Amino acid sequence: MKFSAIVVIAPDELEEQAISQAKKAGATGITILSGRGIAADNRKTFFGMTFEGSQTVLLMVVAKHLSLPILKSMQALLLDDGNSRGIAFTVPIDHLTGLDMSQVLKFEQHLREQND
Repeated sequence: MKFSAIVVIAPDELEEQAISQAKKAGATGITILSGRGIAADNRKTFFGMTFEGSQTVLLMVVAKHLSLPILKSMQALLLDDGNSRGIAFTVPIDHLTGLDMSQVLKFEQHLREQND
């Protein structure tokens, strides 16, 4: 079975929605990290203090066939009238170790449910 890694970087306020949509699209396990980011434009300031947006970084390892549906679900969440509120991308995985076999069984079950 081939796998892909999906990385989603979104504002903190979209974290729960992103997790929910990823699970609906087939993700079974998600690692959640906190981050800070600076956009290409200037940082916003408030009374002379610099504001850097807090972000959530979601990492998922999924069966390759699930990566596009998950990515599309993130696109629907992260694009708002053409304005980007985050970024999501996939990376192919050539070698993998440490994957819990129950995860593989969940991938296979998801495949069977899709084919029924």
